[in-house]
Amino acid sequence: MAKNNTYAFVFFLLLVFLTTNISGYAQEFPSWYLVSLKDKKNSPYSISTPSDFLSPKAIERRQKANIAIDSTDLPINPNYVDSLVNYGLQIFHKSNWLNAALVYVEDAGKLNLLNSSTIVDSIAFMAPYDTPKITLVKKGNKVIKRTKAINYNIENIAEFSDTEARIAMIELDPLMNMGYGGKGIEIAVFDNGFSNVDIIPAFAHLYQNNQLLGTRNFTNDGKKVYKSGSHGTSVLSTMAGYVENDFAGSAIEANYYLFQTEDNRSEYPIEEANWLFAAEYADSLGVDIITSSLVYTAFDSSMFNHTHIQLNGKTAIVSRAAVFAAKKGILVFQSAGNEGNKSWQKICFPSDASDIITVGAVDENQILADFSSHGYSADGRIKPDICAMGKNTALINAQGKIFESSGTSFSTPLLAGAAATLMQTSPNSNAIEIREAILQSAKQYESPDSLLGYGIPDFYLASILLQMDTISQLEENKEFWVIPNPFNNQFRILFSTSDSEQVDISLYDISGKLLWMKEYIETSPGKNFYQIDHLQELAQGLYFVNIQVGEKRYSKKIIKQ
Repeated sequence: MAKNNTYAFVFFLLLVFLTTNISGYAQEFPSWYLVSLKDKKNSPYSISTPSDFLSPKAIERRQKANIAIDSTDLPINPNYVDSLVNYGLQIFHKSNWLNAALVYVEDAGKLNLLNSSTIVDSIAFMAPYDTPKITLVKKGNKVIKRTKAINYNIENIAEFSDTEARIAMIELDPLMNMGYGGKGIEIAVFDNGFSNVDIIPAFAHLYQNNQLLGTRNFTNDGKKVYKSGSHGTSVLSTMAGYVENDFAGSAIEANYYLFQTEDNRSEYPIEEANWLFAAEYADSLGVDIITSSLVYTAFDSSMFNHTHIQLNGKTAIVSRAAVFAAKKGILVFQSAGNEGNKSWQKICFPSDASDIITVGAVDENQILADFSSHGYSADGRIKPDICAMGKNTALINAQGKIFESSGTSFSTPLLAGAAATLMQTSPNSNAIEIREAILQSAKQYESPDSLLGYGIPDFYLASILLQMDTISQLEENKEFWVIPNPFNNQFRILFSTSDSEQVDISLYDISGKLLWMKEYIETSPGKNFYQIDHLQELAQGLYFVNIQVGEKRYSKKIIKQ
């Protein structure tokens, strides 16, 4: 090849590189790009004055968990933002955590300007631009009247026919029957839209009691969240839905933000970026919990597809975002995915993130659902973390009807709502403590695996673990706890064994008369929770509970009130 031709060829390759991203995706214009900036130097913001860029609730949540405010909390440098605008670029979203901006690029010339800029560290293609489709509101739709609060007795909600089994499976019913429903706890729900939530009677209490704190669409599809996808409607129902005598969510009294991050028109990496922006916005609002039933593995262009080796919580944008959210003190619940019986088989993204709670699905018999994605993470961490009922489980659809469907999409928010209810019982506990109590309460905590993780959690046990230093006392002193004490018609015994052993439990009155006995109770290593009920015939007064483990016998006074 002639020398001049060689130069021409090199120049052509350079031009091709500047108009593609690092994956070599041949671009159409206009498109969306995530522009990562080099630093936050000379910023007018300072971590010593966090009130300039964080809400009081966000600061309070960090303080509660002893989380230091650092440079990732600082907004991106406004001078850099001005530079991008001066290039003629439209900034759609900004990320403090990744020090990046999502920009709209009209042509190759503007992309070339970005590539040559001294403030830019890297540029990644996110999606081709798709013209927003404005939703036309149909005549006749009426928003539910928001005149007075719904009056319901939360103590009976645990027994509602369509949701009773899944509530009982995770032992949330004792907390609900004590009047807890997540009141005052804020949950951000990430999904593909929440079709008709504003007009479905099952969600009327959210408006009438001012529990719906806000909505936002992070995509550019031009739709309101109530006119977009219906998946989020069903997801929300597992936490907030209410149909008298039939259906109740796991956090009926919690407060909610509804965020659409999924673009229903296509599948591109921009949706992972949308999740990031929503998480940062949720953080800025001071939310307590994020629940996401969105997962990512493959895209419309296979060039962007993820691989199993990337399941390390550090690679995918959405996984890095989930890690950041957890490190900012938010309790993050993420569905494991429905790939267990498909070729991918493994957990998805951001299910691989560390410090979050990744949720699998079981059926009504507590058997793993065949579709529930398997662990572990690529770096060997336990995933999924826990499981709950997600197969043939009751939901509310976009028409306001109760129906059944399956997926880790529905076991996940069920547990997020349960966590909100648990948080209400222990308002001084932070997200790290709540997460650890939930994991420790699970049935397989001593022997987790790659299918169920730590198993099905027990939220009543988790509430006890948050109230006292139970675990260390049990392990060091071989004691047992009677909960509650004093009791009414039932109580539970919490004890620890070092191996699979048979245990005898007996109940005596003050004269030494044997009133009740259960022998040869099978136990598993670690914590065991045993319930004794139907004690309404007992008179008020003092009693003794004895527990015998092998040759050792322990006794404790209890009071019937």
